[in-house]
Amino acid sequence: MKYCPQCNRQFTDAWITFCSEDGSLLREQMSRPRDPNWDPQIREPEEKVRSEQETQWLPRDPPLQAGGWIAPDERAPMTPPMAAPRGAPWRPPPPPLQPVGQPSQGLAVGSMITGILGLVFGCFGPLPGIAAIILGCVALSQIKKSPLTTTGKPLAIVGIVTGSLTVALYGALIIFWILAGALSNL
Repeated sequence: MKYCPQCNRQFTDAWITFCSEDGSLLREQMSRPRDPNWDPQIREPEEKVRSEQETQWLPRDPPLQAGGWIAPDERAPMTPPMAAPRGAPWRPPPPPLQPVGQPSQGLAVGSMITGILGLVFGCFGPLPGIAAIILGCVALSQIKKSPLTTTGKPLAIVGIVTGSLTVALYGALIIFWILAGALSNL
């Protein structure tokens, strides 16, 4: 219960903090009851009923017995100690794990080299381009099956692209020769 110190009006609503008559700040539980022996120093115990919804996100109390079962999401995280025990020699942290594998895959490198040579030197026709496409596709399938141990995806893609350019160039050249031969006989 609250009261206004100036007009002595009493308010029972907990959300009101100012008097509606004169605007002064209300005081809590200092109003004089009708009892002549009322002492402002002695107050009745306040009983606060807490809602269960306020605390439902908090973890449950630990089990009463030592070694009792605790749900996995309520256990403390298992982290290694950050500092070494006293007297122990300092050791640097272990290096991060690196994937075990080759720096590059042989098929991917072969595909790239064959594709570039087929594009630059045209002495074998479209055969190096076809070989580069096949080697690049096989390399990509191996990389897809085991990405941690097999590397070289960019090299395989370069081999497939240069091989495709070689085959497309020779395909356009063959079509040009056929059209030129057909038009020259007219």
